[in-house]
Amino acid sequence: MALEKTLAIVLKTFDWSESSRTIAFFAKEFGRIYLVDKGGKSIKSKRGRVLKFALLEVTFYDTKKESSGYISDVELIKMYDLSGDGSLGRLAYASAACELLEQLLPKEEPQRTLFTYFNLFMEKLNTAERKSLPALFLSFFLRLLSQLGYHPSLGYCVGCSEEYEKIEVIKRGGFASFSAERGGIVCPSCQTPGDYYIKLPADVFADLLKLQSASLKEAESVRISFGEASLLLEALIKFLQYQADISSKIKSLEFLDKLKKTELTSE
Repeated sequence: MALEKTLAIVLKTFDWSESSRTIAFFAKEFGRIYLVDKGGKSIKSKRGRVLKFALLEVTFYDTKKESSGYISDVELIKMYDLSGDGSLGRLAYASAACELLEQLLPKEEPQRTLFTYFNLFMEKLNTAERKSLPALFLSFFLRLLSQLGYHPSLGYCVGCSEEYEKIEVIKRGGFASFSAERGGIVCPSCQTPGDYYIKLPADVFADLLKLQSASLKEAESVRISFGEASLLLEALIKFLQYQADISSKIKSLEFLDKLKKTELTSE
């Protein structure tokens, strides 16, 4: 068995005994991998601890079998403690990002650019003002979709390619009609009676379009309320379910939705 070493972040754990588990990692050099953490849950373990929301250096034996291998050692490089104002919201957004990566990343395919971007996102999530959190997560979500080949059409109608600024109902400050099934916004002329469209207020939709090409630094200055973010996330999740055939829900976002009327996520 070859001994490998890589930077990695935990995406999900699967417990199967009192002391052992399998862990899904996003690894810089290997993409999404699953490693057996034999005895790692035991307090008697002499090696480094596997921590969530942390950049780790993981050494493992690569077995080339069903699981990618067995963890040999772990070293903490950086911890994202997410303990700032609105910590429950920070934790929920971080958990949702990990859920999305675990579901969407292709297995054992390096995604080095996305790995670097994910770490930058975690840095921002750890330090940004609470009011910046919804826009930061939306920016991450949109970049993830684009990097993996899913790119919602927000700048023009998916039916006739009319630019969004020229669609009359949006120009009047009304709303953009988003079709998850068709993959983007649809102008009134191209809409089919009986089809389902998510109505996105024009000003809120403009922020979403801005975030599609924004850097995390730029996204940090965009102010989107939690209620507005919930509507935009509903559209993106439904888009993902149609375009990537993802049927399971993002549990962390459901938890976040339960907090929307509390001071933990208020403006």
